[in-house]
Amino acid sequence: MRPTARRVGVVPICLSALLAAGAAFAQAKPVKVGLSSAFSGHVGFIGADARRGIELAIEELKTANTAVAYELSIADDECTPAGGATAFRRLMDVQQVDVIIGSGCSGATLGGMPTLMDGKLSAVTYGSTNPKITEGAGVGGNPYMWRMNLNDTIIGETFAAFIAKDGVKSAHILAVNNDFGRGAAGVYQALLPKNDVKVNGADFFSQGASDLRALISKIAARSPDAILLFGEPPDCALMARQKREMNLKAKIFSRGGCYTDESLKLMGDPRLGDGLTEAAYWARTPDQPMVEAYRKRHGDYPPYNAALAYYAMMTVDQAVRKAGPSRDGITKGLAQVDWKSAIGPIKFDANHQARPDLFMVRIENGEQKVIETISNAR
Repeated sequence: MRPTARRVGVVPICLSALLAAGAAFAQAKPVKVGLSSAFSGHVGFIGADARRGIELAIEELKTANTAVAYELSIADDECTPAGGATAFRRLMDVQQVDVIIGSGCSGATLGGMPTLMDGKLSAVTYGSTNPKITEGAGVGGNPYMWRMNLNDTIIGETFAAFIAKDGVKSAHILAVNNDFGRGAAGVYQALLPKNDVKVNGADFFSQGASDLRALISKIAARSPDAILLFGEPPDCALMARQKREMNLKAKIFSRGGCYTDESLKLMGDPRLGDGLTEAAYWARTPDQPMVEAYRKRHGDYPPYNAALAYYAMMTVDQAVRKAGPSRDGITKGLAQVDWKSAIGPIKFDANHQARPDLFMVRIENGEQKVIETISNAR
C-alpha cells in the first residue's frame, strides 16, 4: 500500500510543477514587434536610427520588470510604396509579428496599409506625414493603421500662419520628389495663400541628389522672401552649402529634418544653417529622459527617427497594457491609449491620428533652439 501512496503523492506534485512551468512560459512569451523602415539606399539611416530607438525602449521596459517581454524583427521597406507592401507582408506573414511600427516614409506606409486588413494586424507609424494616411485610416476605412506623429495638414495649419507672421510675403517650395515631398507641397500650396503668402512656384528634386544649383538659380530669379524646403538631413545640408555658395538671401523654412544634429554635422560648418526654422514633431528638450539614456548608450544625441520610434514603442506598450499582447488585443488597446508622453499627449482620434506637441526650432550659432512648443491637444 505504501508504494501506491507514494505514487499518488508524487503525481499531484509533478502536475503542479508542470502547470507552474507552463504558466511561466506563457508569461515569458515575447510580444513580437516588427519594424518596417528604410535600411538601404540614400535614406537607409532612417531604419538604422529607428531600430536603435526601439531597442532602447525595449531595454528600458525590460529593466522596469514589466510583465511583458518584447522581441524585435525588421524589414527593409526601401522608402517606397512597393517596398512598404513587401515589408509589411513579410513581417505579418513570415515573421508573424503582433504589431508593426513604421514606416518612417509616407510612401512605404501608404503601400503597406492595404496589407494590414488581411492579417488583422495594426501598424503604428512614427514619422510618415502624408495626410492621405489619416484620411484612409480609422473611420476612413482601414481600422488597423495608426499614426502617432502629426501629419502635414495639422503641422501646416500652424506653420503657414507662423511663416506669414515672420514677415514672409512670397515663398517658393522645394521638395523631395516622393510621397512626403509631394504631399507636403500640396498642403502648403493651399495653406500659404490663405495666410496672404504668395507661392511663386514649386520644384522637386530626386532623393539623394548631389547638386541643387540649377534649382537654386531658378528660385533666385523669382526673388522669393523664403524657401519652404521639404527633405531629409542630407538634402538639407546640401541646400545650406549651395545656398551660401550662390549667395541666395531668402529665408529657409523646413520640414523633414533640416534642424537636426545629423543635418548640421553634414553641413560641415553648422552655422550655415543659421536662421533656418523648422516645424518639427520632435526636438531635444530637457524634460526627455530618453535623450540622456540614448547618449549614454550610443555616445551621441538621438536622431529624430530614433526618438520618434522610441515613443512609438512606448505607445505600443501602453496598448498592450490596456488590452493584451495579441494582434486583436493591441488593436483594441491602441483605441484606448491615452498617455502623457514627453512629447505631448498620445491619444488617437476617430481617424487614428494622435496629436502630440509641435516644436518650432530655429538654428542659431550652429545650434538648435526651440523657440516655441505648441500644443495640438483637443
